[in-house]
Amino acid sequence: MNHDKPKAVTLAQFTAMSVPTVLLILWTMFAPELGGALELGRTKLTIWATTFLLVPALAFWLFRTMNQAIANLGYLFWTGAWVVFLLHAYWAIFIIFDGIADTFVQQGTLIAGGNFFLLAVWTLDVALIWLLPARFQSFWVQLIARLLAFLIFALTLVVLRGGAIQILGFIFTGILVAGALVRAIVQVPAARVET
Repeated sequence: MNHDKPKAVTLAQFTAMSVPTVLLILWTMFAPELGGALELGRTKLTIWATTFLLVPALAFWLFRTMNQAIANLGYLFWTGAWVVFLLHAYWAIFIIFDGIADTFVQQGTLIAGGNFFLLAVWTLDVALIWLLPARFQSFWVQLIARLLAFLIFALTLVVLRGGAIQILGFIFTGILVAGALVRAIVQVPAARVET
C-alpha cells in the first residue's frame, strides 16, 4: 500500500496535530509579551515551535509504511510545522529584517539562501501532498524536502547556535537519527493490502 499521501484523515488525527500547533503558535505570540524584545522573541520562538513540530513530523514519516494513520500524522505534523515556519519567515524577513534583500545582507547568502530554498521546497511539498492525487505523489520530493529540513535545522541549531536552543538541536538531531537507525535496522512491516 502506498502511503505517500494522507488518506481518510480522522478528527482524532487532525486534533492530535492541531492542538499542539495552535498552542505553540499562541506561545510564540504571547510569551514575548512578558518581557524582552517582542519581535525578536517571536522570531526565535517560532523556530523553537517549528522544531517541536518537526520531530513528530519526521519521525512519523520515517515509519509511514506501517499504516495509514502513522502516515497521516506525519503529513499533518509536517503541515503544522510548515505553517509555523511561515510565521517565522514572515517575522524574520519583514519585521526583523527589511525584506528579502536585507535578509541576504544580514544573514549572508549561504544561510539566507538555504532558508529561502527550504521554504520553497517545503511549500511545494505541502502543496503537492494536499492538492494532487496519490498517483502524482513523489517519494523523492518528500524525501528531499524532509532531508533538507532535517539538515538545515540540525546544522543551524547544533552548529550555529548556543545555549538552550543548541540543547534542543541536540535533542532534535538525536531523536531523528535514532529513529532513522531503527528504521534502517528493523524491518518495519508494510501495511497489508486487503483484497
